[in-house]
Amino acid sequence: MQRPHPVAYVLAVIMPLILLAAVATPLGAAWMIARQHQSPGSSTTPPLPNPNATDGEPGLGDPYYPQAGNSGYDVTKYQIMINWDPRTQTITGTTTISARATQPLNSFYFDLALHTDKVSVNGVPAESIARGFSDVHIKPAQPIAVDSTFQVVVGYSGKPGDIRQGDEQPWWSSDGEWTVAGEPESSAWWYPANDHPSDPALMDVSIRVPAGMQAISVGRLESADAGNEKDFDTWHWVARQPMASYLNFMTIGQYELKQGIDRGLPYVYAVSDKLPPDQRKTAFAALMTSGQRIRTLETMFGPYPFTEIGGVVPAHQLWFGGLETQTRPVYDARSILNRNFEPGLLTHELAHMWFGDNVTVRQWNDIFITEGYASWAQWGAAERTGGRKANDALNRAYERLKDNDNFWKITMIDPGRAHLFDAVYVRGPMALQALRNVIGDEAFFKFSRDWAQDPGSRTLEEWMADAQSYTTVDLGPFFRAWIYSPTAPARTAANGFRQ
Repeated sequence: MQRPHPVAYVLAVIMPLILLAAVATPLGAAWMIARQHQSPGSSTTPPLPNPNATDGEPGLGDPYYPQAGNSGYDVTKYQIMINWDPRTQTITGTTTISARATQPLNSFYFDLALHTDKVSVNGVPAESIARGFSDVHIKPAQPIAVDSTFQVVVGYSGKPGDIRQGDEQPWWSSDGEWTVAGEPESSAWWYPANDHPSDPALMDVSIRVPAGMQAISVGRLESADAGNEKDFDTWHWVARQPMASYLNFMTIGQYELKQGIDRGLPYVYAVSDKLPPDQRKTAFAALMTSGQRIRTLETMFGPYPFTEIGGVVPAHQLWFGGLETQTRPVYDARSILNRNFEPGLLTHELAHMWFGDNVTVRQWNDIFITEGYASWAQWGAAERTGGRKANDALNRAYERLKDNDNFWKITMIDPGRAHLFDAVYVRGPMALQALRNVIGDEAFFKFSRDWAQDPGSRTLEEWMADAQSYTTVDLGPFFRAWIYSPTAPARTAANGFRQ
């Protein structure tokens, strides 16, 4: 994900770092690479399943979002069926959650901010009680045994536009167009989920809308009229690889679509009809470069990890420049259409298909392994297509920032919730290019490919341990300088600097 400048998209590589106006509290350095975050004030990794517990708990203890997600089960698939009424701007939905119990369950939770109308577990009605903003407590008629699979069917309804939580909302409504997309959360506005990236699952999305409207989501478009109703169309999308709950999205409105096959990958690109024809043409021209950008990224990170590609440009003024919704990023129209448009935005979001989507964070303070790599990918792709060398980008960024103590206080091991999406866009790619300089191209790219091709949810500590296994160089001092330290790394060869 990247945030846009109020007037234009701010390229992560050369970000002016507005973030530096508000600095992080000094966090202190953690001088050992461990399997758990050691920064003061941080929680450790989410607790392991407790086989002796009999009730799931709301929240997984994420250090930045402790109430996100729920314990006691692992979701394997969501089948989401949405009916959208544009007149009342109301969702009526039914979602079937297929899961496996990681402990005995007399009760458990899921996350949903809309009204829960009814719930059944394994076909039997179950008791449900809403607690807090989005926690829904479920008590099945019969306890669920550990390691058993079960199905939860949730009927729900409500107006997503009426839901408020925090400063930035994942729901947009403007002139007959509606979109739900956001990070770190968005699912609670339109479907029930175990809403934490540590539990990726398959997604099957059907969206029923009045005939003539388009409804776009993730994965492959199976049908644009699955319901066969005269006055309604049901758009059916299926994702064939698991994804974190926030990587799913939905947008409804009047869209122009372009579909086809790009070297074996089906694509769907969509641009809002609310934009003038010349702007739609410009947006499509940018989106249609995605295939070539993916092929450049494949030379660095290995085969594209999914079975579809695409991109969406709504008419709303989004608070982000781009969001890595899986297989089909959502882009802010201002970022795409600005006369100073920087195509690195598309490279960044597409790089997230490897780093952030195929491999996602275990906790939100692991953000370095997603945003750091996506930002470095802009440097690497530019280098491979005749642009500036990535090492020159490192040196330029370091010279600009070396004396800015406020910037370096935001560490990569624990940037803090308030700085989750700022310093990593610059300190992240700097650290990665420095690592490349230390261990060499062969080890760096082999490590990055192997990491990116192994899907799942992992930690920054696991990344560091894996990196060490690809080299005989002791990376402990390097990681202390680049990942843990709240001060600028010394300009030394050991820290990855070279002319």
